[in-house]
Amino acid sequence: MTTRLILSLVLLLAGCATPNSNQPKPLIHAHAHNDYEHPRPLFDALDQGFCSVEADIFLVDGRLLVAHDRKDLKPERTLQALYLDPLKKRADENGGRVYRNGPTICLLIDFKTSGEATWPVLREVLSHYASILTSFEANTVKTKAVTVILTGGRPEKTVATEPRRLAALDGKFIDLDARHPVALMPWISEQWTKFFQWKG
Repeated sequence: MTTRLILSLVLLLAGCATPNSNQPKPLIHAHAHNDYEHPRPLFDALDQGFCSVEADIFLVDGRLLVAHDRKDLKPERTLQALYLDPLKKRADENGGRVYRNGPTICLLIDFKTSGEATWPVLREVLSHYASILTSFEANTVKTKAVTVILTGGRPEKTVATEPRRLAALDGKFIDLDARHPVALMPWISEQWTKFFQWKG
């Protein structure tokens, strides 16, 4: 995913203190872009208190592999191994949260292969982690340790028809007038360079 302007988030360092001094202070507006390219995917972000990470996924032979480009795919780098399993382990160890008494962690999943083909596989994978995943139903959001947001080539219309999900959609500026419920589209993001020239 290209650098994005997340409208529902502002880039400032704020969070909630935790009683465990061995854990970092959660930075609720800090996002790890292309997190999987770090030396220690997920863990580098969590060690710094980040509360949002991004994983690009490819559907390959029925498995969800994480990489930015197809040439970088490796069979052992699955969505489960790099993200879902360690997040569940952390949540189980910390009383149901990735950071003890902390906020939900956003797992932004960017579809790199066909959304219609990838979503059923991802939906099944997520079902095995329901105990830690935020659920979305009608206008109700039940927040848990990890909140999954779908971006990239996600099948928006297909996801929108499902009455209960363990994932929601990343919206675009054109979605603002549609007034989608928060349980379907909790945030809006866009490519920064479409609207701004400043590059830091």
